Amino acid sequence: MNFNKVVIRKGNDSAGLMKDLLKEFPANSLGIGGRRVLIKPNAGRMAGPGLGINTSPDVIGSILDYFLESGIKNIAVGESPIVGVKALESLEMSGIAREAGIRGVELIDFDASGYQTIDIPEGRVIKKLRVCKEVLKNNFIVSVPVMKTHMHTQVSLGLKNMKGCLHGREKVKLHQLPPFGLVEEPGKPLDYAIADMAGILMPDFTIIDGTIAQEGMGPSGGSAKNAGLVIASLNCLAADTAAVMLMGFKPEEVFHLREAWKILGSKDSRYLHKGMIEAEPADFMKWVSPFEAPPKKISLEYSNVIVEDKDSCSACLSTVLMFLKRYYSDFADYLGPGKPLRIALGKSTGKQPPGTLLIGNCAIRAGDKEGGVLIKGCPPVSSQIIEEVEKLFPELKKKGLKINGSL
Repeated sequence: MNFNKVVIRKGNDSAGLMKDLLKEFPANSLGIGGRRVLIKPNAGRMAGPGLGINTSPDVIGSILDYFLESGIKNIAVGESPIVGVKALESLEMSGIAREAGIRGVELIDFDASGYQTIDIPEGRVIKKLRVCKEVLKNNFIVSVPVMKTHMHTQVSLGLKNMKGCLHGREKVKLHQLPPFGLVEEPGKPLDYAIADMAGILMPDFTIIDGTIAQEGMGPSGGSAKNAGLVIASLNCLAADTAAVMLMGFKPEEVFHLREAWKILGSKDSRYLHKGMIEAEPADFMKWVSPFEAPPKKISLEYSNVIVEDKDSCSACLSTVLMFLKRYYSDFADYLGPGKPLRIALGKSTGKQPPGTLLIGNCAIRAGDKEGGVLIKGCPPVSSQIIEEVEKLFPELKKKGLKINGSL
């Protein structure tokens, strides 16, 4: 099997697309051997199907059928979600648990197995990581991310999806790294940390779900996009590169992807250069459908909302994005240039004006607590935020605003 082959398919029938895609990768030619097939979807958040947040259950069902019909029975589906979310609950809500249950496939909470610390001797921003023990077993790992944009890393694809193999709060650690000299802006230490992670944690097979993708304020606050695409490769970076191009972005400007090519290329000649990608069909760029890029600042999307995001993690960022997406229209009329809603999050939050919502424990520790509105949690949930906003705008209670609970 050609390691650098990338297969792309486009259409509206997800089951048919997946069947056509996977026939280009006969299961008996993947080199699975006696390993367990461990499918790692993107199911780190409490969200249902069809939103472009979690991997489509239909795509997971098709992948399970592909392996089972090839005679491969030793299969499991697992996840380690963002902090504050339980794996089996997110897999259930996403619809993935149902697809696994129908086929008798085991579901795994990666965090339940504990972790093993793995050294990264040549790491530039991280020298070791706590990886879930379940991931380190004798597995053939299949990364099945959603094709989406990301507020911190521009895109979230096959490589970024592997961050969900890190144990518990270890995922947060990658968001809280101090600046270092090699970072080329607008890249972030997080980008370089993901590239370092690639040196020890890469999937054997990557299948990108772009059936219902997400654009704009990803990874959870953006808009669903019916892209109708699926992409697969044994080379995760090749699959990600093709996806980035189809999203209308430049691969060299996606810093974690660019740096991962460099790191892996120094160790393995198969990763020497992205120009080695062999796409099928060769004219796949006819399917480019530019994605709305993530905004540089959340404030740009919401009038009279001022957000300071200084080194936040995806969990707190997602809480803020979902809060604004769900509730902004209810309180927007009560805001104005002289009365904005101020929000701060992240471990490097500085001094804030009185009345600022400090989102999450990191912001509370770092920010000016005198006069701040403390939204405790790691992460907090949107209902906690709206309760405080109601205190700032009592008129909201008169509207009977419904609080829908945690994300």
